[in-house]
Amino acid sequence: MEERKRNLVFISHATPEDNIFVMWLSTRLKLLGYEVWSDVTQLFGGEKWWDEIEEAIDGFTSKFVLVITKTSLTKPGVIRELESAIAAEKKHDLERFIIPIIIDDSSFGGQPYELSERNIIDFSGGWANGLEKMRVRLDRDDVPLKLDNQSLGEVLSALSHSAHQILEQTDVALSSELKIESFPETLNFFRLPGKPEEWKKLLPSCPCPWFQWRGLLASFADKETLQAFLPGHIRLTSDLSLELDALLNNQPRNHESFQVRDALNQVNYLIMQAWNQHMADLGLLQFEMANGYLAWYFPEDESSSGMLPYKDIYGVSRRKQLIGFSPKNNLHWHYAIEIRPQFGHKPKVQLIPHVIFTDDGVKPLLDTAKMHRMRRRFCKSWWNPRWRDLLLAYMNQISEEQELIDIAIGGELTFSVASRPTLLETDYVLGEGGGLNSDDEDVYVDLESEEEV
Repeated sequence: MEERKRNLVFISHATPEDNIFVMWLSTRLKLLGYEVWSDVTQLFGGEKWWDEIEEAIDGFTSKFVLVITKTSLTKPGVIRELESAIAAEKKHDLERFIIPIIIDDSSFGGQPYELSERNIIDFSGGWANGLEKMRVRLDRDDVPLKLDNQSLGEVLSALSHSAHQILEQTDVALSSELKIESFPETLNFFRLPGKPEEWKKLLPSCPCPWFQWRGLLASFADKETLQAFLPGHIRLTSDLSLELDALLNNQPRNHESFQVRDALNQVNYLIMQAWNQHMADLGLLQFEMANGYLAWYFPEDESSSGMLPYKDIYGVSRRKQLIGFSPKNNLHWHYAIEIRPQFGHKPKVQLIPHVIFTDDGVKPLLDTAKMHRMRRRFCKSWWNPRWRDLLLAYMNQISEEQELIDIAIGGELTFSVASRPTLLETDYVLGEGGGLNSDDEDVYVDLESEEEV
């Protein structure tokens, strides 16, 4: 393979919400002479559509431009691309590799992934002003320019003939968020004899999610519920309670010496514990991702095999497979979901899709590298409509066709999430750009050939 050159300006953004801005920015950067990649730059023609996003970011990207809005950092695709960029930055010791830009009235402070500590470019006061600041930044950091710059006429011609036209048309789009409809009133803290590392031995059968903080045991459950799972000679002592509604609405700087951010993170941890237990109770199987989070999938059995019912975004009844078998690869594939709770001003659960491969319909492949390569290659022609319908079918199955999913968190307490992801209204849509409907397509993955490349 020829030596890699970092000459790519990679733009990561939420689709389809920020497509219009990214199309504008890509056009301007292209005219300035930069090689640009985003999922809307195919319109220029002659661009390489990278087989692997990770490959483009890790090996060819000079600057990773992250478009920040109020919703972009909740998108699974944006999160994955950002995490790949952070990994590449550390791996190759790249200076000022990630360029965050804000295009709406999002706050500059408190951004995740320590983005607020970077030099964020503000486009919210005017796209032209933001572009000039970016041009100076790219020029200062010696980002390579292409010698074969395209003219304005060539770019506009490509725009007018693009298969991915922006159409002014009202429609709905499916998010990957479940709204948290209800949650407990308080997070309770208790004193318990012994050291925190010994508490697991005292509470082996307790189904209530909990964590330890500064020598205290914290849980949504009340004292009586937790006490029932302790030996009779071990007595809990109530210490303090954190009112969650006040935490969300008032956002005090501190609450009983507990930082707000810490409190929200720990609530997210408890929600994730409860979700994982609920998935296990439903009979789903877990697969631990590289980041330590769990993705849950249905095993190959009579209740989850075949075409499962669901309603599409327009309410039309349809059927979809969540499990399949590839004769060409002699493997089973399973659609899976990993969650990221986001307990904040608008409490929600973020859904992140995955595909898990098994030899027997139950146990995941032990070779995680093979699993990763299979996932990338086997699903590369799965387009958005398929991922969208897989998500709806999955949620319909785990909710047992109910509007709410009630997750037990201690005694009779539950938190409830909507069973269908939030729908977003949009005034613009992308014109049909082609793409395979691979529902019935069995793609052979030549792993040996891939390893030689």
